[in-house]
Amino acid sequence: MKKFAKIVLATAVALSVLPGIAQAQAKKFVVGYTNLADTDVFTMSRKNAFIEASKKDAEVSISFSDAQGDASKQLDQIDNFIAQKVNVIVVVPVDYQGIVPGVEKANKAGIPVIALGIESAGGKYTFVGSKNIDAGRMQGEYMAKTLPKNAQIVYLQGEPGLYHSKERLEGFTKAMAGRTDVKVLANLPANYDRAQGMKVTEDWVQKFPKFDALIAANDQMALGALQALKTAGRKGVSISGIDGVKDALDAIKAGDMSQSIFQNAKGQAQGAFDVVEMIKKGQAAPKEKLIPFESIVKDNVANYMK
Repeated sequence: MKKFAKIVLATAVALSVLPGIAQAQAKKFVVGYTNLADTDVFTMSRKNAFIEASKKDAEVSISFSDAQGDASKQLDQIDNFIAQKVNVIVVVPVDYQGIVPGVEKANKAGIPVIALGIESAGGKYTFVGSKNIDAGRMQGEYMAKTLPKNAQIVYLQGEPGLYHSKERLEGFTKAMAGRTDVKVLANLPANYDRAQGMKVTEDWVQKFPKFDALIAANDQMALGALQALKTAGRKGVSISGIDGVKDALDAIKAGDMSQSIFQNAKGQAQGAFDVVEMIKKGQAAPKEKLIPFESIVKDNVANYMK
């Protein structure tokens, strides 16, 4: 009987503790984070920085998903987050237009949305990131200043149809408008991919005996182009990319690349988490929180390699 009584008492204690555990879990502020693609170097570095930022608040729990560059898959992931009744959705959109239905569904469900790095064409959300047109403008300003007279250039686009690809090209083109002597020999997409950047540049090396500069809409394509130029023994080509990834910084320091536009992954991630904290406290989220791009060249590259 004594043994039985002890078992009953122990069970009662355990049952009394369970509601406390459930209550503690219920207090978690849940963030659903859908990434554009975990295979993308920059978006993954920003995701890791978001994880680091979130460690400062033990009450925040994050559920991650990877859209793998598929807009439809990303919409399904947002549907899942809505079904889970998360407190906030952070989305790194695969597509500016394609993400709109997901943002609008979250709006109807009363779940705040943070668009990180890439905006949405519609719906209500907070944009945290940098204006892509500014990155292209900075590339154009640098080239307009440094290119020799009657220079010939080539341009590697990001993925066609995506608004950030369009804006980076538009910013570059507008900044170069005053250099009417500069001839664009070719302008082709390499889909933000290093291997494709290398392949397109290999073709250009065969087609064009000389070009003075190669401008790429991100560092991965620029680094692929650099590899192709080195293999071909083509020297003296000024290369510009965007993102400020480590390999690009090393290439600038070595004199192999001329410029990269620093997109602050850590700053964007912290900015997004700051907005999460505002929402958690019941404060109104801003319409946007901008983290400016910065131009990196050989003179200041050391400042970004810490």
